[in-house]
Amino acid sequence: MKKNTLKAGLLAIVASSALLTAGVSAGENHQGSNEGKSGYHQMKGKHGGHHDMRKMFRGLDLTAEQKTEMKALFSAHRDEMKQNRPSKEERAAQKAKMLDFITTTNFSEEAVKQALAAKQEARQQKAVDMLKLQNQAYQLLTPEQQEKFKKRFAKHHKR
Repeated sequence: MKKNTLKAGLLAIVASSALLTAGVSAGENHQGSNEGKSGYHQMKGKHGGHHDMRKMFRGLDLTAEQKTEMKALFSAHRDEMKQNRPSKEERAAQKAKMLDFITTTNFSEEAVKQALAAKQEARQQKAVDMLKLQNQAYQLLTPEQQEKFKKRFAKHHKR
């Protein structure tokens, strides 16, 4: 009887470690460099994550000046994001920290919550920055283009 209990406990530990490791690995894919990688969450195409944003403004008959201003805006944002990207050492430290959480004998739920809260805060800041960029691009539109944009946005989000 004890033998089966031990096996079941060991299996539960191995399974939970595998799931936690997969979650940590998936989370780090968002933070890392994307050169030479291809995957669902990786930036795709020539323009990376800005491709969808460029698509938002397609069909609004932008003037040459508006196109130039938007390209400059997107380029500046992309450069800023590159500068704020965590270094290889920071990513390795994060990975080591997650491994420590998994392998430690004295599990600290509070420490894990703090680490996850910091990660969530960074994601939230990225979302705020993206919406700020979209707002700046929207402000470059004429009132007629803004109205057309709102209609297309509403139609797209009804799906």
